[in-house]
Amino acid sequence: MPLAALTPVLNDLLHRGGGSSTSNQQDQSTQQLSISNDSSGPSEYLCKSSNVDKSVTATNPLSSTSSSVDDNSHSNPTIKIQRSKSSLKREDSFLQKFSNRYGYRGLGSMAQSKRNRRLNIEKDAPIKSRYSVVRRLLHFFNYLVISPDESFLFYWLIILNIFVLYNLWFPIARQAFEPLQRDYVHIWKIIDSSADTIYFLDVAIQFRTGYLQQGLLVYNHYKLALNYIRSSRFIFDMIALTPLDLLQIKFGSIPILRFPRFLKVYRTFQLYYLQESRTVYPNTYRVLNLFHILLLLGHWLASFYFMVSKAEGFVGYWSYPKPVGNFSQLAKMYLRCLYWSTLTLTTIGDLPPPETNWQ
Repeated sequence: MPLAALTPVLNDLLHRGGGSSTSNQQDQSTQQLSISNDSSGPSEYLCKSSNVDKSVTATNPLSSTSSSVDDNSHSNPTIKIQRSKSSLKREDSFLQKFSNRYGYRGLGSMAQSKRNRRLNIEKDAPIKSRYSVVRRLLHFFNYLVISPDESFLFYWLIILNIFVLYNLWFPIARQAFEPLQRDYVHIWKIIDSSADTIYFLDVAIQFRTGYLQQGLLVYNHYKLALNYIRSSRFIFDMIALTPLDLLQIKFGSIPILRFPRFLKVYRTFQLYYLQESRTVYPNTYRVLNLFHILLLLGHWLASFYFMVSKAEGFVGYWSYPKPVGNFSQLAKMYLRCLYWSTLTLTTIGDLPPPETNWQ
């Protein structure tokens, strides 16, 4: 057979051998890829799935990540993704810390709050006693704390300042004008004892008046007592309650001995600030307060003018005339002295010059 006839047969054989080798190489490469895919861990799978999820959400914003994860899990059942759902539980330590004692029922059951409150009451009791009735009574008074913003304190300051103004206006007038003290002795004794009682009650109320610490009202009886004792208010109250009235037993009627009660005027300033924040017309209230101060100053100067005239024996043109006849009337004495003090304060008209050292 000639050589030219064999060449197509040889070419056909060579072509078949090359195809099988290339197919074997392709099979080996596909096996290696499958092995590498099978050996890849779940982390790589998760990364790939997250990339797929991002691409899906970018193309379709209405699709959710959960659906993409579910589809991937269905496509490859060998990998399972477990999602832990943590239960939401609120533990508000701030409310729990400051509300157990005062019966806050927003946390836990009612029985738990009552039990915590009972334990705290027994721990913070002001006085220990083995009798349950006494303990309950003491516990009740332990919780009577007056807030500085309550209406009770405002009304109490109104009642207290009635007697404070009484001590500012009347003792000096009773000392200067004898008919005023002599004709109404029993009335003054009743009002003086009532004023002293109100002053003592105010000390007890200030022991139970709360104050704010870091925005919270303090209820602890020990802290309330220390806050009041360490303040200047306690010193003023102790001086104001000095029993100088007992000296009248030996020296007779001396109403000016009640002058320590004037120190209670700081409670008038507290009422002024509370009233100014509550009133609808604060400017009118300020004008009335200034007018009252001017009247009080004129009242005191009128009383001093009459006492100086009395000490000088009502001698001279500067002093008050002798209280004889028409000049002995109480209304005329007071109004004439008030007129003199008003002229002195306002510097209106010509005033007679003083003649003695006292004048």
